[in-house]
Amino acid sequence: MRNPIWKIATTHLLAKKRQTLVATLGVTFGIMIFIFQAGLITGFQAVFIEETVNSTANIHIFNEPDKDRPSIIQRMLGAEPERWIVVRNQKPKDELNKIRNGFQIIEALERHPDVSGVSPFLGAQAILRAGIVQYGGRLAGVDIEKEDINFRVSDYMIQGDVSRLKSTNNGIILGDGLADKLGVKMNDNLTVLTPNGNSLEMKVVGINHTGLTEVDKNRAYISIRNAQRLLEVDNSYITDINIKLKNIDKAEALAREFERKFGYKAEDWKTANASIFSVFKIQNMVTFLIIASILIVSGFGIFNILMMIIYEKMPDIAILKAIGYKDRDIRRLFLIESLVIGVIGGLMGLIMGFLLSRFVGSIRMDVKGFVSMEYLRFNDSPGFYVFAFIFALIATSLAGYFPARKASKVDPIDIIRSK
Repeated sequence: MRNPIWKIATTHLLAKKRQTLVATLGVTFGIMIFIFQAGLITGFQAVFIEETVNSTANIHIFNEPDKDRPSIIQRMLGAEPERWIVVRNQKPKDELNKIRNGFQIIEALERHPDVSGVSPFLGAQAILRAGIVQYGGRLAGVDIEKEDINFRVSDYMIQGDVSRLKSTNNGIILGDGLADKLGVKMNDNLTVLTPNGNSLEMKVVGINHTGLTEVDKNRAYISIRNAQRLLEVDNSYITDINIKLKNIDKAEALAREFERKFGYKAEDWKTANASIFSVFKIQNMVTFLIIASILIVSGFGIFNILMMIIYEKMPDIAILKAIGYKDRDIRRLFLIESLVIGVIGGLMGLIMGFLLSRFVGSIRMDVKGFVSMEYLRFNDSPGFYVFAFIFALIATSLAGYFPARKASKVDPIDIIRSK
């Protein structure tokens, strides 16, 4: 029975070419939009994660100020339920952000089996002035050799060389966004002013571009010694420890371990970017809802076409039953028709989605956002293509099931009598 059923199904579909084409194109465009949009959004997310993992710390250890410090009166009198203590306009204690025994902590971390590298960091806000132009930025006082090994600073250099930061007494490496704001170029001089009133004349020895827009607009690398000079602190003074892991999936657990062990706040890279990842989750949810809606609408189109075929082919169904075709054969007939639409539409959608992604990905965009990209990057994961094709088959199968079930229950005697 198999070959005749396939032949009958093909005849039915070709008899209504326009409706069949519309249903097939509905599936095609649904799959194409899914491949394009899912690839675009997840590709953007992958770029952000890649740049974040490569250019920033997997775990960041720092000295978090204590904002809930009890007042002197509370410490003297103690906290008792029946006693009210009101202290207004309490000023926070002036504490340094220094990590005590920072370099000893770094040595201990370097011996940890899950750590691939550790870099000391001294961060400070500063005003960078070039002529009459001035702009606020964040100084990153680093050991440039360790910073380069751990976070690939040299890979993001678009001008200059990281080694010059060590060989030049007052060298500074600017993010390209910050350099553009100040209007400075390689080997230009600028003045760095800190909140405590210290200033230092510095020479631009490099410009880098990480692709993380906010970082490139605000960060300036200087040697850790120059940062200590500007802040008038001793050689042991550091404010942060940046850690690179062998396996970034362990970041959250290791952050908790280091926080307990060393007594300082330890933040993993996912927690630091939690707000952005929340946006990503919403994007993914909206994308899948839109694509599901499109494919469901396509399913209704297939349902309507098969129902029309059933009503128009009632005499054919009666004849098939009269010559010995069973109910399951009739169901199989209309399910085959819906699956043919799903398979052809799905395959066309996969091809068109791939070609559309390639075409748009070849157009120069110069996108600015969380990350800056010259060209859009699409995620070509085979999982998207498999998922989209399976979803199309499921949607078209469900759309064909109810018409097939209705067709199988048709009584040939009633049809012949009505004629």
